[in-house]
Amino acid sequence: MKLRIGAAGATTQNLPGDLTGQVVTIDLRHVDPGHDSGAAELLSELIARGAARLVISGTDDASARALLASAQHDAPPSGLAA
Repeated sequence: MKLRIGAAGATTQNLPGDLTGQVVTIDLRHVDPGHDSGAAELLSELIARGAARLVISGTDDASARALLASAQHDAPPSGLAA
């Protein structure tokens, strides 16, 4: 499953409630640097829905790691083992 985050942002409204076992790719190429707080919220929600793996493209590795760490810290409990 691939999501592209752009000027309008991306939401989880049209995604399945259960993403257990899914690999989700997030494309940040259309997000201005420093405006990725919406991406962190989206990643948190995907983690909570059970996504098995998140792949972040369109940014450097350090930014992707920081974004993912923030999302993991802020993710609501999913009931799934980490």
